[in-house]
Amino acid sequence: MSSIYLKNTYKIERPAIGLLNIGTEETKGNELTKEAYNLLKENAESLDLNFVGNVEGRDAFSGKIDAIVTDGFTGNVFLKTTEGLGKFVKRSLTESLKKNIFSIIGAIPCMPAINRFAKTMDYKEYGGALFLGVKKPVVKAHGSSDEYLFYFTIKQAEDFVKNKAVDKMIEEFEKIPKKSLTN
Repeated sequence: MSSIYLKNTYKIERPAIGLLNIGTEETKGNELTKEAYNLLKENAESLDLNFVGNVEGRDAFSGKIDAIVTDGFTGNVFLKTTEGLGKFVKRSLTESLKKNIFSIIGAIPCMPAINRFAKTMDYKEYGGALFLGVKKPVVKAHGSSDEYLFYFTIKQAEDFVKNKAVDKMIEEFEKIPKKSLTN
């Protein structure tokens, strides 16, 4: 589903899809992860899926992976850890830049770049989580949403509808040979 979504919405021709795991070896992980790995590996060609194998959390930001798939519990832990890291980096950088008059003066020319970086680290800029595999567009807002985050969640939902992501996903699923879906 993530591959279809990325192809149709972001025009990524062959999105690199990784399975979040504790290591890159195919023998790593719990039973669910091992089974998911085997299913993805066995069906990658018939589903036209660019499955790159197991990836570790640090691979998420390498630029080599377009989407990471995982179970809901692990994904939520990963997501919240990433949000916390973003807040930590922002707070630490702010404290460092305000340490003394020299760091404040030195930071002034860098502020546009620092602000751009801060924006990429702010989870509120990304809106909510898209639910793929449903019949109608669904976007779940973060539990601690404020009006700023909710604005971006609504924008994301609007784009989800405008891009006809659900319809395109259904259309692509109908092209998949039924044998591939039953494995």
